[in-house]
Amino acid sequence: MNRDDIRYFLAVRATGSIKGAARALKVDHTTVSRRLAALEIALGASLFERTPDGMVETDVGRSIAPVAERLEVVAAEIVDAAHAASDLPTGPVRIATTPLIADHVLIPELRRLIQRFPQVQFEVFSAVASVDMPRREADIAIRVHPPGKVPGEPSLLIRKVAQFGYALYAAQSYIASRGLPERPIRDLSGHQLVGDAHPEHMGWNTQLEQPAEVPLTIFPFTSNLAAVAAGLGLGFCACLVGDNHPNLVRISDVINLWDVWVVTNPDARNNTRVRLVKEALIQLLEAADDRLSGRTNPEAGT
Repeated sequence: MNRDDIRYFLAVRATGSIKGAARALKVDHTTVSRRLAALEIALGASLFERTPDGMVETDVGRSIAPVAERLEVVAAEIVDAAHAASDLPTGPVRIATTPLIADHVLIPELRRLIQRFPQVQFEVFSAVASVDMPRREADIAIRVHPPGKVPGEPSLLIRKVAQFGYALYAAQSYIASRGLPERPIRDLSGHQLVGDAHPEHMGWNTQLEQPAEVPLTIFPFTSNLAAVAAGLGLGFCACLVGDNHPNLVRISDVINLWDVWVVTNPDARNNTRVRLVKEALIQLLEAADDRLSGRTNPEAGT
């Protein structure tokens, strides 16, 4: 027996005719006749008598009607329960971001996120390379891009939430051996810079009145930071890390400001757990904008 046939039986019973049931269900009357006949065959009994005045229930029809009505109620409750469950943030959420944001923003807040969404299984992918969002390699990506660069395919949902600042830093050991440049944003003559291979950063150096020498280039930024902290040269470091590094001194204001984006696929609108975690991440990143941008550093030089 097809449970959906019960719906046709109850519609005929309520309206008293095949055509009335068809109008109520918004189907063709032949569909109603076919589904009702299928139910009668399955039960081995007639449920209605066809009379000039319409469809009249048989004894069998009257006897199964209360059960059929309860079945419809239970079916509706099952659907409601499924919808309610889908509104709960339950299941895995994969977050992809850069190592710096993962280590210094996301991971320190994971405990709070887990407490807020105890039924969500968080998966964090920390890497320099961007994941392929349309291929569902991640549910949410936090991306850092130079201004004016769109962080993904046109089909993706993107939202700019903060800015990511870079400034010029020197290690205490470097300062002890070579001193500080007098005008770091104009003249770096006599100093060495640990290059990071990014054209925006390296272009800034070449446009100075007297650029620094670049005997060493190290990428990615996490390794470049380690080289600058080791005293191998001045370096462009993320303010998020450099401002709190015990061995580094910031010697300039913010030089480059990149954009921080939260990226999801379009179906995130209908995925409760992804949508809620995305909203929480947006709040987290917006609250961290001062640290991310580096604008509030009180010791920045000129």
